[in-house]
Order: sequence, then C-alpha cells, then structure tokens
Amino acid sequence: MIIWGLFVFLLIIISLNDFIFFRIENEYVLTLLILYGISCFFNVSGSNFIQACTVVIAVSIVTFLLNHFNLIGGGDVKLLIPLLLFVENDWWNFILGTSVGGIIISFFYIFLRKRIFYFRHKIISILFQIKKKKIRLLRFILLSLYKISERSIKSEKLDNDPWRQEIPYGVALSCGGILVVLNMIVR
Repeated sequence: MIIWGLFVFLLIIISLNDFIFFRIENEYVLTLLILYGISCFFNVSGSNFIQACTVVIAVSIVTFLLNHFNLIGGGDVKLLIPLLLFVENDWWNFILGTSVGGIIISFFYIFLRKRIFYFRHKIISILFQIKKKKIRLLRFILLSLYKISERSIKSEKLDNDPWRQEIPYGVALSCGGILVVLNMIVR
C-alpha cells in the first residue's frame, strides 16, 4: 500500500511539473523505476515482468520515433516507460485513464487557452518568488525550480489556432497510472 501511495504521490508531482513548466525531470522517472524495482522485490508487482518489458520495448521504439518527428515530447516518452512497467496486465484501465485525462486536458487547453496561459504564468511568478525565499520542501517537490530560470521559461504565443497549442500529456499519462493503482487497490 505504501508503494502505491508513493507511486500516486510521484505522479501528482510529475503532473504539476508538467502542467506548470512543461517538463518531466529525469529524477522523477528514475525514482519511478527504483520504486518499480522495490515493488518487484516485495512481490507487489512484477508478476508479468517479461511481458511488461516486451511492451515497454515496442512502445519505446514507436514513441521515440514520434518524438523524433516532434509529435510527442521527450519527457512523455521517458514517463511512459516506468508507467508501462507498473501497468502489467491492466492495459485497458491505463488506456482509459490516459485517454480520458488527455481529452479533458485537451478541451481545457482548446477552450480555455488564454485563461490557462495567464494562470500558468501567475503560478510561475509565485513559484519564483518562493524560490527566492528558499522554501526547501516545495523546491524539493518541484525539482524544476532548481533547473529553470525565469528567462528559460518559454513565453507561449497565444495563437488563434488551438491545434498548435502545446499540451502537457504527462498529466494524461499520470491519470492513466492513477486509474491503474485505484483499480489494484479496489481488487
């Protein structure tokens, strides 16, 4: 139960970082992989390790190609690997959660893009004020605060074309992972 709680906590942190900064840090992905190793050691997961690795390899090849053509972000590709390891046999719930999360966040970005743009920038300005005050717990949770300067945050243009808007799909992937965990807890 502790492993699943940590897993959900990490996915929420990843979603916040992806929503605010459009970044998924390597430290989070590595932590998820270590958490998967721990869960295998304690027989919490890992019952279909060979099948999960086969799926991870196949999906990684496809997503790396999609990343090469700028159709999916590199952070999303990295996040997908530990998520698919944790999913094991619960593919339908993962696909359902990811799809519903992706649809919801896409609609928010399409229909509320100006409000989300200003909301994100307001959060970013507050976070950089907090960064200057050195609140360690928040800085630890949002690792991106260590790596991103105010100048390095890209200022998105409010384009009239909603289909060109960048969307943080790490949030949708996290929704899929959380639905899988909820399904495992209910069982």
